[in-house]
Amino acid sequence: MLTVFLRSIITYVFLLFIMRLMGKRQLSELQPFEFVITLIVAELACIPMSDTSIPLSYGIIPMFTMFILHILITKLASKNHKFNRFLNGTPVVLISPKGIDHRLLDKLDMNVTDLLHALRAAGYFYPNEVAYAIMETNGTLSVLPKSAFAPATPEALSVKVEDSEMPYPIICEGAFFAENLLLTGISEKAVDNLLSKHSLSRDDVLLLTCDKQKGVYLQPYVGDAVMGETLCDE
Repeated sequence: MLTVFLRSIITYVFLLFIMRLMGKRQLSELQPFEFVITLIVAELACIPMSDTSIPLSYGIIPMFTMFILHILITKLASKNHKFNRFLNGTPVVLISPKGIDHRLLDKLDMNVTDLLHALRAAGYFYPNEVAYAIMETNGTLSVLPKSAFAPATPEALSVKVEDSEMPYPIICEGAFFAENLLLTGISEKAVDNLLSKHSLSRDDVLLLTCDKQKGVYLQPYVGDAVMGETLCDE
């Protein structure tokens, strides 16, 4: 029993290491060859964990081989456009100003219901709102709305706005991230002043973020979120 336990831990750690090296894409964002390799690696990991008569190396070596294969295919696909097109296919325009192309739907083994579902997932409930809908090679639907139905932007409204700032987590579930505080140019004293103002300790904070403009978002474990305030050292 102890052997199975240890083999499972070793396999898990190695599999986690391999998957981290392969990248951080979500399952829905995988290209077909990446999805196939992921399935194979998962199957290979199960074999030595469940059968102690099989040497652990019989699972680890094939997993490492799949990782090397993934790297080689990725590099080759990035250098050779024809190979990349053969491997992953090409995007398909399902909706254009002429309407829905049912022939391409048939080619992708999709029906109109599938297309409507994908449009709703993209935030469009009426096909007449869409100028172009493109099925990407990873299976996601990219939608370009018609100008009349596109979300209003400050540029379109001729409104001048400040550039957005990246918020950095300063406290997350009670843990303090001093390295992120340095990125904002704000002192630790300013954070303590803010918490003291709201009668909070660091352990009381679920999330505290701050940007370089000193704007904060403070969410305690108990109580409402605090927004719209700024940090100061006074």
